[in-house]
Amino acid sequence: MRLVRRFSLASVVAALSLAASALPATAAVTVGQTAPSSINNSSDFDFVQGTLVSGTSYVLPVNGTLTSWSTHASANGGMLAMQIFRPLGGSTYMAVAHDGPRPLNPSALNTFTGLSVPVKAGDVLGNSTPSSAGLPAALFPGAPGDEHLVHSPALADGDQAPFGPDGGDRVNISAVINPTNSFLPGAVTRNKKKGTATLAFNLPNSGDLSGSGQGAQVASTGAITSKAVPAGTATLLVKAKGKKKRKLNQKGKVKLNLAVTYTPTGGDPSTQSVKVKLKKKL
Repeated sequence: MRLVRRFSLASVVAALSLAASALPATAAVTVGQTAPSSINNSSDFDFVQGTLVSGTSYVLPVNGTLTSWSTHASANGGMLAMQIFRPLGGSTYMAVAHDGPRPLNPSALNTFTGLSVPVKAGDVLGNSTPSSAGLPAALFPGAPGDEHLVHSPALADGDQAPFGPDGGDRVNISAVINPTNSFLPGAVTRNKKKGTATLAFNLPNSGDLSGSGQGAQVASTGAITSKAVPAGTATLLVKAKGKKKRKLNQKGKVKLNLAVTYTPTGGDPSTQSVKVKLKKKL
């Protein structure tokens, strides 16, 4: 039995000294989809995209902050809420964050900005028709193979429940996510035989990690390409060169000043100043 009624209207430690200077976040990742719709949905339902055969995914690919969301209202207008769901396995989801409900301008793309909603990679963007929503267009017609899921009544943040299939439509919502670009220092491992150091950093998202400095040669270890690294712990191998290398070979120690830059995929770069001491057995 379908749970939705439709009405057709138009059919980042010791040995490290850090001074963080994150740049303003302007790059972003978009998830979800919107389109004009003649589907109008009854109140007190949560919607999440179960299967999607094409187009931009509703699954968040990064850890970050949701800054805006959009939906394309039908001529009926109504009210709609943005909802973030976290998959718990099978068809069970937990509601973890929301915005709204918001009143919608009829027959128009409605965008709501100025938000700061923390989200995690793997969360799913959905929406919700609250009580007395006034029949908003929470869905739009999908493609063969699409399937949206539904739960009623709408969940409060922190609640969880299994969702059921409700048809082949797409959830009428998109959102903009700023990937987290802050990163934390981890351990410093020195190779005193070679006179090198490996610096570890904890990264919230996959991206590029690089370093530079006078008299320093820095490389991302284990990078997929020259500096592309996955989320989690990533490392930089630091060697001395030129005058710094000669000093290391003569005195057995040298200090290097580095600029370490991390750029999450789809996000803005963040740079930290790092001081590291290399030691070598003579």
